[in-house]
Amino acid sequence: MGRKKSMDFSPKEFEKLSTEERRMRGRLSTLKRKIKKREDDINELMKPILKKKEEIKKFSLELDELKNSIKDLGFDFPTFKVESFSILKGDKFHSYYRGRWYINGKKKQKYLGSEDKVHQLVKKKFRGFESLSNEDKLDKIKEYYTPQFQLDFWSKEYEDFKK
Repeated sequence: MGRKKSMDFSPKEFEKLSTEERRMRGRLSTLKRKIKKREDDINELMKPILKKKEEIKKFSLELDELKNSIKDLGFDFPTFKVESFSILKGDKFHSYYRGRWYINGKKKQKYLGSEDKVHQLVKKKFRGFESLSNEDKLDKIKEYYTPQFQLDFWSKEYEDFKK
């Protein structure tokens, strides 16, 4: 049966083409076929990746729902606070954020990331984040990370309970 023809040349018409033109048309056809084959291969390889991404998206949504339900049920959590701190590395200061809370008088903290990284994440959720004052930025960062702090606290509390 063969593949579908892209041009309809009768054998006599094709014979009238110059050798160079026949060679170029053959190469053109071969390259198009190879490109199509590789695109199909890529699409086939992407199927499991896209499936995994879809699963991750579902799990993330479920995790967000769980975080919100924890917040809505009113469990007792410590007071969480977000702090900005800077470290001198070489001759430059690097700014970071961390979450802080106390459990039974012991200070617990969680590293959130560099200032740039945290700002990129938070400004995706809150429009106008860049124009806020530093104090308001800390409040928005705290609002963004509080469900994660609660989940971490709850997980740690559960681990301590199992011991």
